[in-house]
Amino acid sequence: MEVHYHSKHSGKPRVNKEYLFEFLVIFIAITGSFFAENLREHFIDKHKEKEYMESMLQDLKTDTSNIGTIVLKNNEQIKGIDSMLNIMVNEPLVNNKLFYRLDLKYTSSYYGFIPVMRTISQLMNTGGLGLVRVKPVSDGIVDYSVSVSGVVKHGELLDTRFVRSLEQKTEIIDLLSLKKPHQGLSKLKVKDYPPLLTTDKKKIHAYYFNISILRGTISAYSDRLKTLKEQASSLIQLIQHQYKLE
Repeated sequence: MEVHYHSKHSGKPRVNKEYLFEFLVIFIAITGSFFAENLREHFIDKHKEKEYMESMLQDLKTDTSNIGTIVLKNNEQIKGIDSMLNIMVNEPLVNNKLFYRLDLKYTSSYYGFIPVMRTISQLMNTGGLGLVRVKPVSDGIVDYSVSVSGVVKHGELLDTRFVRSLEQKTEIIDLLSLKKPHQGLSKLKVKDYPPLLTTDKKKIHAYYFNISILRGTISAYSDRLKTLKEQASSLIQLIQHQYKLE
């Protein structure tokens, strides 16, 4: 005789507790996975943030070092231009050896600041600034970037002034006859100096006026650099303190 076994639960609906248990298991698994992923992303973002700050710190230290050198050079240049302007007012320029030396040394080039924008560019262009959790630091980086832009624009103005002074210089000094003025001028005797191309007082006065403006532009540029260096130094200290970096 064929016998069939039937479970006593056969055909009965599952108890609500079983559904609830399965739901809780699935919910906990999904929630745990969600929190684990968020935690992983948090650690990744925190690591990236620290890398950004380490890079930012290096950039700022380079900037402060370069600014310090440029400010010293600018101060030397201002003194040289002051001496040159004094000669132009009080002494005859024809065959004046010191005038030649000062003019060619201090009004033929200038020391410009080139900021290190590596990290700031990354933070601004890739959205990395949003990873910086410390608001005073993120605000400080933005403010520093704005200040750098101002200094760069001032440098462009300074470049324009130098171009103008060089144009006027070629109307007064016979640079072609000097050939290599920076190397050979000190060896020349006064009698061997080429005469000025002109003794026209209007041109000489115009040159004096432009060099005076150039001197003021360099001085203002140097002052802005000093302010930028202070700003960079404060930001360095803030980053070091907040992120425990050296």
